Amino acid sequence: MASNLVELLVERYDVTIVLVNNKLEIRENTYGAQVLRLSGGKFHKLLELRQVLHREKYSAVISFGIIDNILNIILNSKYSRTIITEHSTKSFDNEIEPNPLKKKIYTWCMKHLYKHADNIVCVSQGIADDLRQTYGVKNTSVIYNVIKNDRQADALNTADDNLLKDIRHRDGRIILNAGRITPAKGQLNLVKAMKFTPANFHLVLLGEGPDVERIMDYTKSHGLGDRVHYVGFRKNISSWMRESDLYASMSWFEGFPTVLSESLLAGTPVVSSDIFSGPREILSNGRLIDYLSQIKYPYILPNGVLADRFDFRDFMGNSSDFAKIERRFGECLKIAMNTSFELKFNFISSRDTFNRYKDLIEG
Repeated sequence: MASNLVELLVERYDVTIVLVNNKLEIRENTYGAQVLRLSGGKFHKLLELRQVLHREKYSAVISFGIIDNILNIILNSKYSRTIITEHSTKSFDNEIEPNPLKKKIYTWCMKHLYKHADNIVCVSQGIADDLRQTYGVKNTSVIYNVIKNDRQADALNTADDNLLKDIRHRDGRIILNAGRITPAKGQLNLVKAMKFTPANFHLVLLGEGPDVERIMDYTKSHGLGDRVHYVGFRKNISSWMRESDLYASMSWFEGFPTVLSESLLAGTPVVSSDIFSGPREILSNGRLIDYLSQIKYPYILPNGVLADRFDFRDFMGNSSDFAKIERRFGECLKIAMNTSFELKFNFISSRDTFNRYKDLIEG
């Protein structure tokens, strides 16, 4: 997301990317921006960051992630505008934080520090609503993520192409899911939902993560080994999206799941749980933004189907409670597979995103 934003901003501004974690590889294009890696231990990095911000007197400092947002608010110079960004529903994100002390610190900071930022950019209306209702944060703007349409998608590699041909040879229909494979991303729930779909429905999982082994064990023990296919990490997922019949997500929470937008740009409709931020806006082409309004599931929209809403916090410690949600999600997959969608996705504009950020940067 930072890379895509830099691509827009370098049209008008000299951009410096400051990396607090100097060990991480830069995987995305920096578009000619200056890259500054902080060095030394944590305390030294704090001092260096403060010195840089006060010496350079940037027009604005835009931060990504709660720790960097806190540092931006505390250390930024009075000469620079402080713009922080939020990419997930924080009350849900904070719930799965394993460190109780960090959870308390993050909650306190959002309640007492966030109001001191010049602006908080939320990448969906659901995030802004969550910050206001849970933490009393009001100084928010909703600016959607920049979405890039990868029209030059690479062809599938040999192994993936052979898998695709094998599924199609069996008259199979392909459901895709891509991303970090963790409990909160809901891939295991999605695998369980496959029990309630026809035998020719195949689920292809792209990604890596700690839940892979659990998923593989489950598919073997429940007779799903020939219908659930774990492919692993693929950098360019748009090639698989274009070959799939549906994209499916049972994430427990999100902010603005870019992968749903990418699927629609690839021409593949989406089935997603009606979580508290993101899917309503994406599947409705920006028309349905009220996350408090009650709807009847399955809810068919121009870009796909919304399946039942659930709050994973209600199911903590009792995974069997997910069974009803998983069964109904399987029913939604069947409905979507037999529905023709309009696939309208034009409510996000790179030019509008640029202009919105320009207004924030220049006050």
